[in-house]
Amino acid sequence: MKWTSKGYENIICNKNISETTKFCIYGAGKLGGDLYKTLKHYDMFFCFIDNNHSIQEKGYKNEAVISENEYFKKEIKYPVIICASDKNTLLIESDLKNRGLIHNKNYYICREFTDKLLPIIAYKFFNETFMSLSQICVTERCTLRCKKCAHGCYNVPITKDDMTLEQVKKSADIFFSKVDYIQEFVLIGGEPLLYKYLTDAVEYIGSKYRNQMSVFSITSNGTITPSKDLLEKCKEYGVLFRISNYSGTISKLELQYEKLRKLFITNNVEFRISRKEHEWMDYGFDYYKRECDNEQLINVFDACGTPCHEIRENKFYYCVMARSVADNLSVNVGKEDYLDFEKLSGDNWRRELLEFIMGYSEKGYLDMCRYCHGAESYEYPIPAAEQL
Repeated sequence: MKWTSKGYENIICNKNISETTKFCIYGAGKLGGDLYKTLKHYDMFFCFIDNNHSIQEKGYKNEAVISENEYFKKEIKYPVIICASDKNTLLIESDLKNRGLIHNKNYYICREFTDKLLPIIAYKFFNETFMSLSQICVTERCTLRCKKCAHGCYNVPITKDDMTLEQVKKSADIFFSKVDYIQEFVLIGGEPLLYKYLTDAVEYIGSKYRNQMSVFSITSNGTITPSKDLLEKCKEYGVLFRISNYSGTISKLELQYEKLRKLFITNNVEFRISRKEHEWMDYGFDYYKRECDNEQLINVFDACGTPCHEIRENKFYYCVMARSVADNLSVNVGKEDYLDFEKLSGDNWRRELLEFIMGYSEKGYLDMCRYCHGAESYEYPIPAAEQL
């Protein structure tokens, strides 16, 4: 969307949401647990719903978990946020619709809620800046050379300079001076375990800003075994290791993932190894170019709505892939496609930042949108992690 009245755009909040509204989380698994921390931060958590009997018996931490039928017998009901796998989300959504609930009024899908509604609630009722996801790319180097890498890391020489530790610290300092709370803050690459200051970065960010995040994570391809010092700091600051599972393509990684699983359990470090990734989307960065006008590019940008933002010192990029691919593949566009956090000032800077998070910008699109399939990328499936 193109800014026409910066700081005063008509961002409409759901009329059914009030300052005193609480929410129920449908799904007491990992997704629900991540959102739970955020709702507790804003004192908006009411209860967990889950039809799994073993989960009901165990509960979630100190919270009770009730069945769907039990919840709908209650006199007081609050909006429901579905936190489940894609398959289970469809089943739960069907049940809720059969009970007369309306999407984006009585129930929400988790990502829709954290990306589009919660930032408005945080601003409107708490005068806070909330964001669902942002990242620091500590290195563009990688241990793998994946065809169609969404960051273009296959084109980065292993000798390329990483961010300095001072740059990483500055990025975090500026970011958390403007963002009060975030659902997930990520250290990413390339392969972040190639970054020699990763343990120091975890220590610095964790010690200063851990209470401003629901999830603090590292996203890795799992090819490097983390050091003892890194594991200790991850345990101390509750860092989640997200391991992308490419063993379907690179079979020898199966043994490495099992080694990591045992290592994380032994060291009491939270981790999630994804299901085998067999298919990626081809974004088209290396060959595609849209021949369209600016209005069409605005439509492309609006349809995409990526939540994958990046902070790089004072520069806040709406799309981490747009910045990294432009740099790594030398596309040479989008150099000014960022919001300068150091220039956010005055009485209305929170509103300007909220609008940027919601997709407003000076042009209304990113220059890299011209080189990306965007929301249509799912129509271009490719093998996952196929090596050059």
